Amino acid sequence: MESLPNHAYHPSLTADSSSQAHSTSITSRSLIPQIDTDGDLKRRRLSPDVYQATTSRPTPRYVPLPDPLSSIPKSALLYHFAISAHRASHTHYQQAFVHSSISSAQVEVAQVVPLYHTRKLANPFVHDPHAAAKALDLQLLALDFLRAGLSQPGLSEREKVAFGLEFGIIGLKVYRSCHEPVAGKGKDSDKRQTVDTGRLIEDLQEVIGQSYFVSGKQTSFTSMRLQLELLNARLAFVQSKFNLGKRMIQQSLSNNKENTRHRYALYLLYLEFVESTGSADFLIVADDLMAEAHSKNHVQVIQLAALTKARFVFVSRKWEYAAQALSSLSAVLGIAEDLSNIAHFEGSPVEKLWHTSVLVHYLTLRALWEGRTGNDTLAKTTLQTIYTTMDGISESGIMNTIRANGGVMTLKIAGSEPLKIQMTPPNILYLLVYLTTAVSRRELTGSNATCKNILHSKALRHHEDFVRAADMWDAGFSDCHDVLGARNLQKQVMAIRGEMMLEHAMALIFRSDFEAAFDLLLQTVDHLRAHDLFQLFAPHLCLLFAQHAMQVGAGTLATTYYQACLARINTDSEFGVIATIGLIGNQGKLLLLTQNPTNRDLVNILVEKCKGSTSAMFNAAGYLLASLTDENVVNSKKKLSTAYEICSKSNNNVLRLLIFAFTTSTHHYGGRERMFRQLIAGRDLAKLMGGRDRPDGVGQVVLGLWFNYRLKEYYRQEGSQERTNQAREAVTAHLARLEAVKSQAAALQLVDSANTRR
Repeated sequence: MESLPNHAYHPSLTADSSSQAHSTSITSRSLIPQIDTDGDLKRRRLSPDVYQATTSRPTPRYVPLPDPLSSIPKSALLYHFAISAHRASHTHYQQAFVHSSISSAQVEVAQVVPLYHTRKLANPFVHDPHAAAKALDLQLLALDFLRAGLSQPGLSEREKVAFGLEFGIIGLKVYRSCHEPVAGKGKDSDKRQTVDTGRLIEDLQEVIGQSYFVSGKQTSFTSMRLQLELLNARLAFVQSKFNLGKRMIQQSLSNNKENTRHRYALYLLYLEFVESTGSADFLIVADDLMAEAHSKNHVQVIQLAALTKARFVFVSRKWEYAAQALSSLSAVLGIAEDLSNIAHFEGSPVEKLWHTSVLVHYLTLRALWEGRTGNDTLAKTTLQTIYTTMDGISESGIMNTIRANGGVMTLKIAGSEPLKIQMTPPNILYLLVYLTTAVSRRELTGSNATCKNILHSKALRHHEDFVRAADMWDAGFSDCHDVLGARNLQKQVMAIRGEMMLEHAMALIFRSDFEAAFDLLLQTVDHLRAHDLFQLFAPHLCLLFAQHAMQVGAGTLATTYYQACLARINTDSEFGVIATIGLIGNQGKLLLLTQNPTNRDLVNILVEKCKGSTSAMFNAAGYLLASLTDENVVNSKKKLSTAYEICSKSNNNVLRLLIFAFTTSTHHYGGRERMFRQLIAGRDLAKLMGGRDRPDGVGQVVLGLWFNYRLKEYYRQEGSQERTNQAREAVTAHLARLEAVKSQAAALQLVDSANTRR
C-alpha cells in the first residue's frame, strides 16, 4: 500500500490544526516524530547554543544523549502513537455529550458532574465547545499513523493484522460520526470536519479484507480474525447493506461452532441492526440466542436475551407478545408474577450490578404493561418497587462504575473470554423511570402540589438545565463509544425531556389549565425544533394542540390539527384511533348515532378496534362508544356499566367523568338517591381535576357545569334552598369560567386566521 500524506481523509486539516487537541495526552505536534517523504523519522534536538560559557568555571563538554527512539522500530512507534491518539479521543466524549446550553454552575447543595477520565475525578465538568472536533481530529490522526504503519516495508504478518484491526475499529468510528447528518442546534453542529467518507469506506474495506486474509494463515491470529469478522459485518450494516451483513453473520455462525463468546457477539450484532427494521426475524434470532445460552447454562446471557426480546416487543408495539415476553423475563430472573419474592441479591459487586440493572429494566416494562392493561394497583406496587431498588443501588454506590463508562457491562462466560455489552446508561435509566411513572398511571386529580403527573414532570425537569451529579447529564464514556454515540445520547436525553413536556401539557389540558398548557406546548415546539426532534413528535404535538383547541371550543382549529395528525400516522394504529375519535367528536358525529346509520357504522368500526386492543383505556372507550350506538337501552346500560368497571380498575378519571355524565342524563341507574350520589361523585371529581388551585373552584369546566346544574335542579326539587343557592353559585362560577375559555378560543382562531393569510 502506498504511503499517504498526513490526514488523508481530512483535506482541510493542516499541521497548525493540532492546537485543537491541546487538552489531550498528545500535547504538541512537535513531540510527534514527523514522517519524511523518504520514510525517515526526524526528531527535534536541543540546540547547544542554549548552554552559555561562563568565566567562573570551565564549560562542560557537550555529550549528545543517546536517542531512545533509535532502537525502536518505526512500525512500533506508529502503532503506539495511533493507540495513544485513539485513547486520547475518548476523553472528549463527555464534553461533546453535554449540550452547550446546559449550565455547569453549582446548584443548591448538589455537586456538579465530575469530569470523567481525568487523573482527578474531583475536577468538575467544564464545557469545551470543540470537544467533538477534537475527538475526531485525534481519531483522524490515529488513522494517518496506521496508514503510514501499513506502508512500512518488512511488516510481519502479526503486525499487518494488528494494524488492520485497529484501522478498522477507528475507521468505523470516524465513518459513523461523519456519515450521519446533524440538523439540530447541538454542540459543534456547524463546525464538523470535512471527511472524505467515500474514500474512507473504500480503505476500510481494503484494509479489513487484507487483514482478514492474512489472519487466516495462523491459528495464533484467531482472536484478531474473529474481531475482523465482526468488523466486516458491521461495515456492511452501516452501509445499509443489510442482506450482505446478514449473510456474513450466518456464514460466521456456521464456521464457528465452538467459540461461544464469538457466537454471542454475532447474535447481538445482528439484533442491534435488525431492530431498526422492525422485522419479525428479531424475535427468532433472540430465541436462538436464548436457546444456545440455555444449552450452555450461561445465566447472564439468558437474561440478556430475554430482556432484549421484551424490550423489542414494547418498542415495536407487538402487544400480542408482551405478556409472554414479560413472563419469560421474570422466570429467568426468578421473580414471581406478584413481585412478592424480590429479595436482596447476593453475589459479587459486578454480578449484583448486572442483576439490579436487568431487574430495573424488567420492572419498568412491567409497570408500563400493568398500566396499559388497567391493573392500576399492581402498576403502583411495581413503581414503588422500582424506586426502592433504585434508591438502594444509589446509596450503595454500585452504579458509579457503569455511570463513568457509559453503561458498558462485562458478562462472564465460563470457558471463554468475557463479553462486553452496552446497557442503558444510568442517567437514561433514571429518566425512563420518571417517564414510566407518568405514563403508566396518568393520575390527573388533586392540587398542583399533589397531582402525580404534575409532580413527576416537575421533578424530572427541575434541574434539567444543570450538570448535576447523578442526574440526566451525568454520563461518562469508554473506548467502546464514538462521537456519534455521544451525540445520540444527548439527543436521547432531549427526546425524553420532550416526552415529559408533552405529558405535562396533556395533564394541564385535562385539568383545564389551558393558558399554561398552551404556553408549555409552544415551549415544547421550540425545544423539539432546536434538537431536530420535531418531525419525530409532530403527530403527538398535533394531537395535543387539537385536544387543547377542542377543549376551549375552537372547533375549526381542532379539526385542522386532528387532520394534520392523521396525515402523519397510520390511521389503523391505536394513535390513529385516538385521533379519529377526537375528530368525529369535534365534528359532532357522535350525536344521535341511533338516527344516523352512516355515523353509526363509522363508530362501530372504531368500537371493534378498541375492544380488540390490550389497552384498558381503549377497551373502556370502546364500550362507551358502543353504548351510544345500541338502540336497546338495557344493552346500552350494560356496556356503559362495563366501561365504568374498567375505568375504576385502571383509575381512568377522565372517562369516569364522561360515564357519570351519561348515567345522570341519558341512562338513569336506580332511583333518585343513586343518581344523587353519582352527581356528587361527578362534581367532586370534576373539581379535583384542576379546581383546587383556582379561586373559583372550577376544574373540568363543561362537565363540572353539568353536574352542578343537575344538583341545583335536584336540590330545588328536594326543597333545600340553602343547597340550591350553593349549587347556583357554582353554576355561575362555571359559566364565568366558560366565557373566559371562549375568549381564549376566539384569540386562537384569530391568530390562526392571521397565519393563514400570511
